[in-house]
Amino acid sequence: MAEQYTHISEVHSPHTSSTVPSTGAQYTAKQLSEELDIASPTLRTRWFPWLVKVAPEQLLKTDNGYTEFARTLFRELKEIDPSERSAWVVDAKHRYSQEWESAGVIEGELMPESVGGTLATINTQNTSAELAIQAELEQLEGFISGIQQAEANFSEAELATFRASGAHRGIARFKVETQAEIDTVNLLRKKRMEG
Repeated sequence: MAEQYTHISEVHSPHTSSTVPSTGAQYTAKQLSEELDIASPTLRTRWFPWLVKVAPEQLLKTDNGYTEFARTLFRELKEIDPSERSAWVVDAKHRYSQEWESAGVIEGELMPESVGGTLATINTQNTSAELAIQAELEQLEGFISGIQQAEANFSEAELATFRASGAHRGIARFKVETQAEIDTVNLLRKKRMEG
């Protein structure tokens, strides 16, 4: 699985001002724990879960051991106060995810196929919806343009007649709706009194 991510040739570490290979050199938990002066179980069970919150596991660990990228993150984590780790995760994820994108990798490529397929379906549906909305907006703009053109072609007297006609229809509609509402309320009150 890791070989499909080997096209990420390097990840920039803002703290060291150097470029850190994300694959390549492999380190065992023992080697890293000695370098960081912590116990191997602490590295594997307490620290590594923090790294997985920052980057996909495929970029941190392979069958051969931990990657150089994982080593870089372990070294950063060592410098972070335990109470500040959540903030470090947010910051590190932001910093390094930009590097993955610049290297041509998006997080979707690092997800299981089922999740990636679902995201692709959602993206397709969203794109279709956006295109439909765009088409409807263009039709609406055409309709508005047509109305403006029609208004420009009518004289003021004709426009006044149309407005008066629209006002009469509005008043008639209001009367019908209001009368129907009053009749319904009265009928319901009558039924309640009878019951």
